[in-house]
Amino acid sequence: MAMLGVQSLGIVAVVASLLLQPRLVLACEDGKDCMSCQAMDDPASYLEGSMKMAAKLTAGRDHWLFRSEVDFSDQFGMDSAMEGEFARLVDAFAGQGTQLVMVLQPTRGLMHHDKVREDKTQGFNYPLAQANLERFLAQLRAAGAIVPDVMTLVETPPQDDYFFRRDHHWTPAGARVTARVVADELLKSGVVSQLDKTEYRTEEGRVIPKDGVLNLALQSLCGNRYSMQYVQGFRTVPVATDADALFGESATPDLALVGTSNSAVRDDEVKEYNFDGFLKEYLSLDILNFALPGSGEYGSLLQYLYSDNYSPESAPKLLLWELPANYTLSDELMYRQLIPAIKSKGSDRPPLIERRLEGRAVEVGQRIELLSNSGNSRIGLPPKGSYLDIQIADPALKEFYIIVYYDDGSRDKVWIRREMIVSGGQYFLELSRAPEFRKANLLSVFLEPTQGLAEPTDIEVRLYP
Repeated sequence: MAMLGVQSLGIVAVVASLLLQPRLVLACEDGKDCMSCQAMDDPASYLEGSMKMAAKLTAGRDHWLFRSEVDFSDQFGMDSAMEGEFARLVDAFAGQGTQLVMVLQPTRGLMHHDKVREDKTQGFNYPLAQANLERFLAQLRAAGAIVPDVMTLVETPPQDDYFFRRDHHWTPAGARVTARVVADELLKSGVVSQLDKTEYRTEEGRVIPKDGVLNLALQSLCGNRYSMQYVQGFRTVPVATDADALFGESATPDLALVGTSNSAVRDDEVKEYNFDGFLKEYLSLDILNFALPGSGEYGSLLQYLYSDNYSPESAPKLLLWELPANYTLSDELMYRQLIPAIKSKGSDRPPLIERRLEGRAVEVGQRIELLSNSGNSRIGLPPKGSYLDIQIADPALKEFYIIVYYDDGSRDKVWIRREMIVSGGQYFLELSRAPEFRKANLLSVFLEPTQGLAEPTDIEVRLYP
Protein backbone atom coordinates (compact mmCIF):
# COMPACT_ATOMS: atom_id res chain seq x y z
CA MET A 1 0.00 0.00 0.00
CA ALA A 2 2.90 2.30 0.84
CA MET A 3 4.42 1.69 -2.59
CA LEU A 4 1.08 2.44 -4.31
CA GLY A 5 0.83 5.73 -2.46
CA VAL A 6 4.30 6.73 -3.58
CA GLN A 7 3.47 5.87 -7.20
CA SER A 8 0.25 7.86 -7.02
CA LEU A 9 2.07 10.84 -5.61
CA GLY A 10 4.63 10.54 -8.43
CA ILE A 11 1.90 10.61 -11.10
CA VAL A 12 0.27 13.61 -9.48
CA ALA A 13 3.63 15.37 -9.46
CA VAL A 14 4.17 14.65 -13.16
CA VAL A 15 0.69 15.91 -14.07
CA ALA A 16 1.20 19.01 -11.95
CA SER A 17 4.53 19.60 -13.66
CA LEU A 18 2.92 19.37 -17.12
CA LEU A 19 0.18 21.77 -16.14
CA LEU A 20 2.78 24.29 -15.03
CA GLN A 21 4.70 24.15 -18.34
CA PRO A 22 4.59 27.40 -20.45
CA ARG A 23 1.75 27.38 -23.02
CA LEU A 24 1.49 29.07 -26.38
CA VAL A 25 -2.23 29.67 -25.92
CA LEU A 26 -3.24 33.05 -24.56
CA ALA A 27 -5.11 33.15 -21.28
CA CYS A 28 -8.89 32.88 -21.60
CA GLU A 29 -10.69 36.17 -21.14
CA ASP A 30 -14.44 35.85 -21.05
CA GLY A 31 -14.04 32.79 -23.26
CA LYS A 32 -12.66 34.84 -26.16
CA ASP A 33 -9.04 33.80 -26.53
CA CYS A 34 -9.00 30.13 -25.55
CA MET A 35 -7.85 29.03 -29.02
CA SER A 36 -5.64 32.00 -29.95
CA CYS A 37 -1.90 32.39 -29.55
CA GLN A 38 0.74 35.06 -29.95
CA ALA A 39 1.96 33.60 -33.27
CA MET A 40 -1.27 34.81 -34.90
CA ASP A 41 -0.12 38.41 -34.42
CA ASP A 42 3.45 37.84 -35.60
CA PRO A 43 4.00 38.95 -39.24
CA ALA A 44 6.81 36.41 -39.52
CA SER A 45 4.22 33.63 -39.24
CA TYR A 46 2.91 34.40 -42.72
CA LEU A 47 6.07 34.66 -44.79
CA GLU A 48 6.21 31.20 -46.34
CA GLY A 49 4.11 28.59 -48.12
CA SER A 50 0.38 28.32 -47.61
CA MET A 51 0.54 30.57 -44.56
CA LYS A 52 0.86 33.58 -46.89
CA MET A 53 -2.80 33.08 -47.78
CA ALA A 54 -3.85 33.08 -44.11
CA ALA A 55 -2.49 36.50 -43.14
CA LYS A 56 -3.45 37.75 -40.69
CA LEU A 57 -5.39 35.01 -38.90
CA THR A 58 -7.91 36.69 -36.60
CA ALA A 59 -10.38 35.22 -34.13
CA GLY A 60 -14.05 36.19 -34.43
CA ARG A 61 -17.17 35.52 -32.43
CA ASP A 62 -18.83 32.09 -32.22
CA HIS A 63 -15.75 30.15 -33.35
CA TRP A 64 -15.26 32.17 -36.53
CA LEU A 65 -11.81 32.74 -38.02
CA PHE A 66 -10.92 35.48 -40.53
CA ARG A 67 -7.98 36.38 -42.78
CA SER A 68 -7.83 40.07 -41.98
CA GLU A 69 -5.84 41.06 -45.09
CA VAL A 70 -8.55 39.61 -47.36
CA ASP A 71 -11.73 39.29 -45.32
CA PHE A 72 -11.40 42.73 -43.72
CA SER A 73 -10.62 44.59 -46.92
CA ASP A 74 -12.62 47.77 -47.39
CA GLN A 75 -11.10 48.77 -50.75
CA PHE A 76 -12.77 47.43 -53.90
CA GLY A 77 -13.00 48.39 -57.53
CA MET A 78 -11.02 49.00 -60.69
CA ASP A 79 -8.40 51.65 -61.14
CA SER A 80 -10.06 54.40 -63.17
CA ALA A 81 -7.50 53.82 -65.96
CA MET A 82 -8.82 50.28 -66.37
CA GLU A 83 -12.50 51.17 -66.76
CA GLY A 84 -11.99 51.63 -70.49
CA GLU A 85 -10.20 48.30 -70.74
CA PHE A 86 -13.06 46.48 -69.03
CA ALA A 87 -15.50 48.22 -71.38
CA ARG A 88 -13.40 46.94 -74.31
CA LEU A 89 -13.75 43.41 -72.92
CA VAL A 90 -17.53 43.77 -72.63
CA ASP A 91 -17.69 45.11 -76.20
CA ALA A 92 -15.51 42.27 -77.50
CA PHE A 93 -17.95 39.72 -76.10
CA ALA A 94 -20.93 41.72 -77.40
CA GLY A 95 -19.39 41.60 -80.87
CA GLN A 96 -19.75 37.82 -80.71
CA GLY A 97 -23.35 38.02 -79.46
CA THR A 98 -22.50 37.39 -75.80
CA GLN A 99 -23.57 39.50 -72.84
CA LEU A 100 -21.09 39.45 -69.94
CA VAL A 101 -22.61 38.96 -66.48
CA MET A 102 -20.40 39.83 -63.50
CA VAL A 103 -21.23 37.89 -60.33
CA LEU A 104 -19.23 39.51 -57.52
CA GLN A 105 -18.94 37.63 -54.26
CA PRO A 106 -18.86 39.89 -51.17
CA THR A 107 -16.10 39.29 -48.65
CA ARG A 108 -16.48 37.27 -45.46
CA GLY A 109 -16.07 40.45 -43.45
CA LEU A 110 -18.99 42.09 -45.26
CA MET A 111 -21.28 39.08 -45.11
CA HIS A 112 -20.48 38.23 -41.49
CA HIS A 113 -19.48 41.54 -39.94
CA ASP A 114 -21.55 40.60 -36.89
CA LYS A 115 -18.91 37.92 -36.20
CA VAL A 116 -16.06 40.46 -36.18
CA ARG A 117 -14.97 41.28 -32.66
CA GLU A 118 -14.66 44.94 -31.71
CA ASP A 119 -11.21 44.27 -30.24
CA LYS A 120 -10.08 42.36 -33.37
CA THR A 121 -11.21 44.54 -36.29
CA GLN A 122 -7.65 45.04 -37.62
CA GLY A 123 -8.86 48.41 -38.90
CA PHE A 124 -11.87 47.01 -40.80
CA ASN A 125 -14.28 49.80 -41.79
CA TYR A 126 -17.60 48.13 -42.57
CA PRO A 127 -19.48 51.23 -43.90
CA LEU A 128 -16.51 52.10 -46.15
CA ALA A 129 -16.38 48.52 -47.44
CA GLN A 130 -20.10 48.66 -48.26
CA ALA A 131 -19.74 51.94 -50.12
CA ASN A 132 -16.73 50.79 -52.12
CA LEU A 133 -18.33 47.49 -53.13
CA GLU A 134 -21.38 49.38 -54.34
CA ARG A 135 -19.08 51.67 -56.33
CA PHE A 136 -17.38 48.61 -57.88
CA LEU A 137 -20.73 47.25 -59.03
CA ALA A 138 -21.53 50.65 -60.55
CA GLN A 139 -18.22 50.63 -62.46
CA LEU A 140 -19.06 47.27 -64.00
CA ARG A 141 -22.58 48.36 -64.97
CA ALA A 142 -21.29 51.58 -66.53
CA ALA A 143 -19.03 49.49 -68.78
CA GLY A 144 -22.05 47.59 -70.11
CA ALA A 145 -21.99 44.36 -68.08
CA ILE A 146 -25.06 42.85 -66.45
CA VAL A 147 -24.39 43.06 -62.71
CA PRO A 148 -26.72 41.37 -60.19
CA ASP A 149 -27.19 43.44 -57.03
CA VAL A 150 -25.32 41.45 -54.39
CA MET A 151 -25.63 44.43 -52.05
CA THR A 152 -29.04 43.02 -51.11
CA LEU A 153 -27.19 40.05 -49.61
CA VAL A 154 -24.82 42.32 -47.70
CA GLU A 155 -27.63 44.46 -46.33
CA THR A 156 -29.90 41.50 -45.48
CA PRO A 157 -27.70 38.44 -44.91
CA PRO A 158 -29.35 35.02 -45.08
CA GLN A 159 -30.14 33.21 -41.85
CA ASP A 160 -27.77 30.34 -42.66
CA ASP A 161 -24.02 30.88 -42.86
CA TYR A 162 -23.12 32.41 -46.22
CA PHE A 163 -19.49 31.36 -45.79
CA PHE A 164 -17.97 28.51 -43.84
CA ARG A 165 -16.88 29.67 -40.41
CA ARG A 166 -13.27 28.62 -40.86
CA ASP A 167 -12.87 28.44 -44.64
CA HIS A 168 -12.85 30.97 -47.48
CA HIS A 169 -15.48 29.18 -49.62
CA TRP A 170 -19.15 29.93 -49.54
CA THR A 171 -21.53 27.29 -48.22
CA PRO A 172 -24.22 25.72 -50.39
CA ALA A 173 -26.62 28.09 -48.62
CA GLY A 174 -24.46 31.03 -49.74
CA ALA A 175 -24.32 29.68 -53.28
CA ARG A 176 -28.10 29.26 -53.29
CA VAL A 177 -29.00 32.82 -52.25
CA THR A 178 -26.43 34.23 -54.68
CA ALA A 179 -27.88 32.15 -57.51
CA ARG A 180 -31.32 33.50 -56.64
CA VAL A 181 -30.11 37.12 -56.93
CA VAL A 182 -28.34 36.34 -60.22
CA ALA A 183 -31.36 34.55 -61.65
CA ASP A 184 -33.72 37.38 -60.71
CA GLU A 185 -31.49 39.89 -62.53
CA LEU A 186 -31.23 37.73 -65.65
CA LEU A 187 -34.96 37.08 -65.74
CA LYS A 188 -35.48 40.87 -65.81
CA SER A 189 -33.08 41.28 -68.73
CA GLY A 190 -35.32 39.47 -71.21
CA VAL A 191 -32.49 37.35 -72.65
CA VAL A 192 -33.50 34.21 -70.74
CA SER A 193 -37.04 34.21 -72.16
CA GLN A 194 -35.60 33.76 -75.66
CA LEU A 195 -33.62 30.63 -74.81
CA ASP A 196 -34.60 26.96 -74.91
CA LYS A 197 -35.69 25.75 -71.49
CA THR A 198 -34.88 22.58 -69.55
CA GLU A 199 -36.58 21.97 -66.23
CA TYR A 200 -34.40 21.10 -63.22
CA ARG A 201 -35.00 20.25 -59.60
CA THR A 202 -32.68 20.47 -56.61
CA GLU A 203 -32.58 17.81 -53.92
CA GLU A 204 -30.57 17.21 -50.80
CA GLY A 205 -27.20 15.56 -51.30
CA ARG A 206 -24.48 14.58 -48.88
CA VAL A 207 -23.85 16.41 -45.67
CA ILE A 208 -20.60 18.33 -46.21
CA PRO A 209 -17.97 18.18 -43.45
CA LYS A 210 -15.69 21.22 -43.63
CA ASP A 211 -12.50 21.47 -41.64
CA GLY A 212 -11.35 24.67 -43.32
CA VAL A 213 -8.06 26.17 -44.44
CA LEU A 214 -8.21 28.72 -41.63
CA ASN A 215 -8.66 25.93 -39.10
CA LEU A 216 -5.54 24.26 -40.48
CA ALA A 217 -3.68 27.56 -40.24
CA LEU A 218 -4.77 27.86 -36.60
CA GLN A 219 -3.43 24.40 -35.89
CA SER A 220 -0.14 25.23 -37.57
CA LEU A 221 0.27 28.44 -35.58
CA CYS A 222 -1.17 27.54 -32.21
CA GLY A 223 -1.44 23.77 -32.03
CA ASN A 224 -5.22 24.12 -31.62
CA ARG A 225 -8.09 23.52 -33.97
CA TYR A 226 -11.86 23.63 -33.93
CA SER A 227 -14.01 20.66 -34.85
CA MET A 228 -15.60 20.12 -38.26
CA GLN A 229 -18.48 22.26 -39.44
CA TYR A 230 -21.28 20.28 -41.05
CA VAL A 231 -23.67 21.76 -43.63
CA GLN A 232 -26.28 20.28 -45.94
CA GLY A 233 -25.15 19.70 -49.50
CA PHE A 234 -27.36 19.71 -52.61
CA ARG A 235 -27.44 18.37 -56.15
CA THR A 236 -29.53 19.47 -59.11
CA VAL A 237 -30.87 17.08 -61.73
CA PRO A 238 -32.97 17.52 -64.89
CA VAL A 239 -36.67 16.81 -64.67
CA ALA A 240 -36.93 14.41 -67.61
CA THR A 241 -40.31 13.62 -69.12
CA ASP A 242 -39.18 10.82 -71.42
CA ALA A 243 -36.17 8.75 -72.42
CA ASP A 244 -35.12 11.24 -75.10
CA ALA A 245 -34.83 13.97 -72.49
CA LEU A 246 -32.59 11.74 -70.43
CA PHE A 247 -30.35 10.31 -73.13
CA GLY A 248 -30.73 12.49 -76.20
CA GLU A 249 -27.94 14.74 -77.44
CA SER A 250 -28.22 18.38 -76.41
CA ALA A 251 -26.91 21.51 -78.09
CA THR A 252 -24.16 23.65 -76.61
CA PRO A 253 -25.73 25.58 -73.71
CA ASP A 254 -26.55 29.25 -74.26
CA LEU A 255 -25.22 30.07 -70.79
CA ALA A 256 -21.58 29.56 -69.81
CA LEU A 257 -20.07 29.96 -66.34
CA VAL A 258 -16.45 30.74 -65.47
CA GLY A 259 -14.99 31.50 -62.08
CA THR A 260 -13.32 30.10 -59.01
CA SER A 261 -13.52 26.98 -56.84
CA ASN A 262 -16.78 28.35 -55.44
CA SER A 263 -18.45 27.59 -58.79
CA ALA A 264 -16.36 24.67 -60.05
CA VAL A 265 -17.73 21.17 -60.54
CA ARG A 266 -15.59 18.88 -58.41
CA ASP A 267 -15.08 15.11 -58.42
CA ASP A 268 -15.32 15.17 -54.63
CA GLU A 269 -18.95 15.88 -53.70
CA VAL A 270 -17.97 17.40 -50.37
CA LYS A 271 -16.23 20.22 -52.28
CA GLU A 272 -19.27 20.88 -54.45
CA TYR A 273 -21.43 23.86 -53.48
CA ASN A 274 -23.95 23.53 -56.35
CA PHE A 275 -23.92 27.14 -57.55
CA ASP A 276 -24.45 26.09 -61.16
CA GLY A 277 -27.17 23.66 -60.06
CA PHE A 278 -29.19 26.36 -58.30
CA LEU A 279 -28.85 28.56 -61.39
CA LYS A 280 -30.08 25.73 -63.60
CA GLU A 281 -33.17 25.31 -61.45
CA TYR A 282 -34.00 29.02 -61.16
CA LEU A 283 -33.40 29.79 -64.85
CA SER A 284 -34.50 26.45 -66.37
CA LEU A 285 -31.35 26.54 -68.48
CA ASP A 286 -28.47 24.16 -69.03
CA ILE A 287 -25.05 25.60 -68.16
CA LEU A 288 -21.58 24.98 -69.56
CA ASN A 289 -19.43 25.20 -66.43
CA PHE A 290 -15.77 26.14 -66.99
CA ALA A 291 -15.04 27.40 -63.46
CA LEU A 292 -11.70 26.14 -62.14
CA PRO A 293 -10.25 25.87 -58.63
CA GLY A 294 -6.91 27.58 -58.18
CA SER A 295 -7.05 29.44 -61.49
CA GLY A 296 -6.66 32.97 -60.16
CA GLU A 297 -8.51 36.05 -61.34
CA TYR A 298 -9.04 35.11 -64.98
CA GLY A 299 -7.48 31.67 -65.52
CA SER A 300 -10.81 29.90 -66.00
CA LEU A 301 -11.93 32.50 -68.55
CA LEU A 302 -8.69 31.99 -70.48
CA GLN A 303 -9.21 28.23 -70.34
CA TYR A 304 -12.71 28.61 -71.75
CA LEU A 305 -11.77 31.00 -74.55
CA TYR A 306 -8.86 28.81 -75.66
CA SER A 307 -10.93 25.62 -75.59
CA ASP A 308 -12.89 23.98 -78.39
CA ASN A 309 -16.07 24.79 -76.46
CA TYR A 310 -15.82 28.46 -77.43
CA SER A 311 -16.40 29.65 -80.98
CA PRO A 312 -18.19 32.65 -82.52
CA GLU A 313 -20.55 30.30 -84.38
CA SER A 314 -21.89 28.90 -81.09
CA ALA A 315 -20.96 31.64 -78.63
CA PRO A 316 -23.16 31.66 -75.52
CA LYS A 317 -25.82 34.33 -75.21
CA LEU A 318 -24.78 34.84 -71.57
CA LEU A 319 -21.37 34.42 -69.95
CA LEU A 320 -21.38 34.49 -66.14
CA TRP A 321 -18.08 35.41 -64.50
CA GLU A 322 -18.10 34.59 -60.77
CA LEU A 323 -15.38 36.48 -58.95
CA PRO A 324 -14.59 37.37 -55.33
CA ALA A 325 -14.84 41.13 -54.84
CA ASN A 326 -11.19 41.31 -53.73
CA TYR A 327 -10.11 40.96 -57.36
CA THR A 328 -9.87 44.41 -58.90
CA LEU A 329 -9.86 43.66 -62.66
CA SER A 330 -7.02 46.17 -62.93
CA ASP A 331 -4.38 44.03 -64.62
CA GLU A 332 -3.70 45.48 -68.08
CA LEU A 333 -2.05 42.22 -69.14
CA MET A 334 -5.32 40.40 -68.50
CA TYR A 335 -7.11 42.44 -71.16
CA ARG A 336 -4.21 42.12 -73.58
CA GLN A 337 -4.66 38.33 -73.43
CA LEU A 338 -8.44 38.01 -73.22
CA ILE A 339 -9.53 40.44 -75.94
CA PRO A 340 -7.48 38.93 -78.80
CA ALA A 341 -8.55 35.44 -77.65
CA ILE A 342 -12.18 36.49 -78.16
CA LYS A 343 -11.57 38.16 -81.52
CA SER A 344 -9.28 35.52 -82.98
CA LYS A 345 -11.74 32.64 -82.96
CA GLY A 346 -13.29 32.17 -86.38
CA SER A 347 -11.12 34.83 -87.98
CA ASP A 348 -9.81 34.01 -91.45
CA ARG A 349 -7.56 37.04 -91.75
CA PRO A 350 -4.04 36.26 -92.97
CA PRO A 351 -1.18 37.10 -90.58
CA LEU A 352 1.06 40.06 -91.26
CA ILE A 353 4.14 38.05 -90.26
CA GLU A 354 4.56 34.40 -89.31
CA ARG A 355 7.42 32.12 -88.37
CA ARG A 356 7.95 28.53 -87.27
CA LEU A 357 10.87 27.50 -85.04
CA GLU A 358 11.52 23.77 -84.90
CA GLY A 359 13.29 21.87 -82.15
CA ARG A 360 14.27 24.90 -80.09
CA ALA A 361 15.92 24.31 -76.74
CA VAL A 362 14.25 26.27 -73.94
CA GLU A 363 16.47 27.31 -71.05
CA VAL A 364 15.93 29.80 -68.26
CA GLY A 365 17.16 33.25 -69.23
CA GLN A 366 17.93 32.58 -72.90
CA ARG A 367 16.35 34.86 -75.48
CA ILE A 368 14.63 33.28 -78.45
CA GLU A 369 13.82 35.63 -81.33
CA LEU A 370 10.26 34.85 -82.44
CA LEU A 371 9.75 37.51 -85.10
CA SER A 372 11.79 40.11 -86.93
CA ASN A 373 10.42 43.06 -88.88
CA SER A 374 13.45 44.60 -90.54
CA GLY A 375 15.29 44.88 -93.83
CA ASN A 376 13.61 44.90 -97.22
CA SER A 377 10.66 42.85 -95.94
CA ARG A 378 9.81 45.32 -93.20
CA ILE A 379 6.13 46.25 -93.00
CA GLY A 380 4.27 49.04 -91.26
CA LEU A 381 1.83 47.97 -88.56
CA PRO A 382 -1.60 49.38 -87.74
CA PRO A 383 -1.41 51.90 -84.88
CA LYS A 384 -3.29 49.67 -82.45
CA GLY A 385 -5.09 46.35 -82.17
CA SER A 386 -2.35 44.08 -83.54
CA TYR A 387 -1.73 40.91 -81.56
CA LEU A 388 0.60 37.94 -81.36
CA ASP A 389 -0.56 34.34 -81.58
CA ILE A 390 2.13 32.12 -80.02
CA GLN A 391 1.75 28.34 -80.13
CA ILE A 392 4.22 26.21 -78.16
CA ALA A 393 4.19 22.48 -78.87
CA ASP A 394 5.16 21.58 -75.29
CA PRO A 395 2.28 22.83 -73.08
CA ALA A 396 4.47 22.56 -69.97
CA LEU A 397 6.07 25.92 -70.74
CA LYS A 398 3.85 28.39 -68.84
CA GLU A 399 6.24 31.03 -67.52
CA PHE A 400 8.15 33.40 -69.80
CA TYR A 401 8.72 37.00 -70.77
CA ILE A 402 7.61 38.40 -74.10
CA ILE A 403 9.81 41.35 -75.11
CA VAL A 404 8.77 43.57 -78.01
CA TYR A 405 11.30 46.04 -79.41
CA TYR A 406 10.28 49.07 -81.44
CA ASP A 407 12.19 51.05 -84.05
CA ASP A 408 12.45 54.14 -81.85
CA GLY A 409 14.48 52.22 -79.26
CA SER A 410 11.61 51.59 -76.84
CA ARG A 411 10.62 48.14 -75.61
CA ASP A 412 7.65 46.48 -73.94
CA LYS A 413 8.44 43.57 -71.62
CA VAL A 414 5.67 41.52 -69.97
CA TRP A 415 5.75 38.35 -67.89
CA ILE A 416 3.21 35.68 -68.73
CA ARG A 417 2.50 33.01 -66.13
CA ARG A 418 -0.32 30.51 -66.05
CA GLU A 419 -1.59 28.68 -62.99
CA MET A 420 -0.88 24.96 -62.90
CA ILE A 421 -4.52 24.02 -63.57
CA VAL A 422 -4.77 26.25 -66.67
CA SER A 423 -3.66 24.62 -69.92
CA GLY A 424 -0.59 25.82 -71.81
CA GLY A 425 0.27 25.62 -75.48
CA GLN A 426 -1.34 28.73 -76.98
CA TYR A 427 -0.95 32.37 -75.99
CA PHE A 428 -2.47 35.53 -77.42
CA LEU A 429 -0.94 38.89 -76.60
CA GLU A 430 -2.16 42.24 -77.84
CA LEU A 431 0.63 44.69 -78.60
CA SER A 432 0.73 47.48 -76.04
CA ARG A 433 -1.71 50.35 -76.56
CA ALA A 434 0.32 52.65 -74.29
CA PRO A 435 0.92 56.16 -75.69
CA GLU A 436 4.69 55.72 -75.89
CA PHE A 437 4.33 52.97 -78.53
CA ARG A 438 1.63 54.49 -80.74
CA LYS A 439 3.97 56.12 -83.25
CA ALA A 440 6.62 53.39 -83.18
CA ASN A 441 6.82 50.36 -85.46
CA LEU A 442 7.53 46.84 -84.25
CA LEU A 443 11.11 45.75 -84.84
CA SER A 444 11.42 42.33 -83.18
CA VAL A 445 9.81 39.98 -80.64
CA PHE A 446 11.70 37.77 -78.20
CA LEU A 447 10.67 35.03 -75.77
CA GLU A 448 12.71 34.75 -72.55
CA PRO A 449 11.76 31.69 -70.46
CA THR A 450 11.68 31.84 -66.66
CA GLN A 451 11.32 28.06 -66.59
CA GLY A 452 13.15 25.51 -68.67
CA LEU A 453 12.06 22.45 -70.66
CA ALA A 454 13.75 19.06 -70.57
CA GLU A 455 13.38 18.60 -74.33
CA PRO A 456 13.44 20.96 -77.33
CA THR A 457 10.06 22.10 -78.63
CA ASP A 458 8.49 23.68 -81.72
CA ILE A 459 7.16 27.24 -81.60
CA GLU A 460 4.85 28.91 -84.12
CA VAL A 461 4.31 32.67 -84.05
CA ARG A 462 1.93 34.86 -86.04
CA LEU A 463 1.25 38.58 -85.90
CA TYR A 464 -2.28 39.65 -86.82
CA PRO A 465 -3.60 43.15 -87.54
